[in-house]
Amino acid sequence: MYNMNKESSRIVTYVIICFIVSCNMTTAYIDNPKICTSLTDTKCNIDIRVINTITSDIFASCDLKNATQNTEVFFKWYYYGQQEVLIDSVSLSSGNNIGTLNLQSSLSKPTNGWPKGKYKVLINIVGFDKEPIIKEFTIE
Repeated sequence: MYNMNKESSRIVTYVIICFIVSCNMTTAYIDNPKICTSLTDTKCNIDIRVINTITSDIFASCDLKNATQNTEVFFKWYYYGQQEVLIDSVSLSSGNNIGTLNLQSSLSKPTNGWPKGKYKVLINIVGFDKEPIIKEFTIE
């Protein structure tokens, strides 16, 4: 015999699960990530893969597309030689801004200078199951 209450309960449960799953999705994404040694209008104009040790600042910039209010993006800077070392982590928020936003993060030259070797910056949208963008570069 068909029980309407069981069927209604299943439908309501399904709708609630779909709502919860959709709350953890976003259409926001990272585009045009670049590494550079100077900004033009708050963006990297070119993407540099090899940076000189005399450089004072290193920048990572990107466009955050389809941002909703309070979309949070992490920039995590790493040095890796024999082991990976987190240098710095920066969290930026879109705040009340929506749409396409330019974001950037930077590292300043350490007191003892830049260690030669490989580096990377990991850029990702916080709280969503999206693959981070990884930009690698070398300091020589």
